[in-house]
Amino acid sequence: MASKEGRCAHLGMRPNFFHVAVGSILVAAIVFLHLQLTPNFNLSALSSIGFFNMLFLFLLFPLEGPLIRKTVLLIGGNTVGVLWYFVQLSLEDVFLVLNTDTFKIITLIVTPLIDFVWIVAVWSLSLSVLASYRMKRERLEKG
Repeated sequence: MASKEGRCAHLGMRPNFFHVAVGSILVAAIVFLHLQLTPNFNLSALSSIGFFNMLFLFLLFPLEGPLIRKTVLLIGGNTVGVLWYFVQLSLEDVFLVLNTDTFKIITLIVTPLIDFVWIVAVWSLSLSVLASYRMKRERLEKG
């Protein structure tokens, strides 16, 4: 078995478990707030926001970077998720006015795909923000 230092030594980094612990508390609080403050969310919206939070918690919080930046990115991502849900709800209302089964089927199929798109887009943007922080820090250390 490899030692703790040997697990990530080839990457030149080690996971920041304190940030993961703080992120776990933040994610729990955010999910609790979503469940309490927005009871009109459907299961699709809650599952996509929950998936985003878990993805963010386990893949971005262990990386190098300031905790405040990760927290702001997490809250921003949740804000985008809620705003996208309201846009999606408006589009569904328009499709209900049209009252055709074709639009209902299209909505049923397209909704998870669009949710996946916003999750990946926000997560990728957050990852690039953290990477730019690391590159900036390395340039300051060299220069």
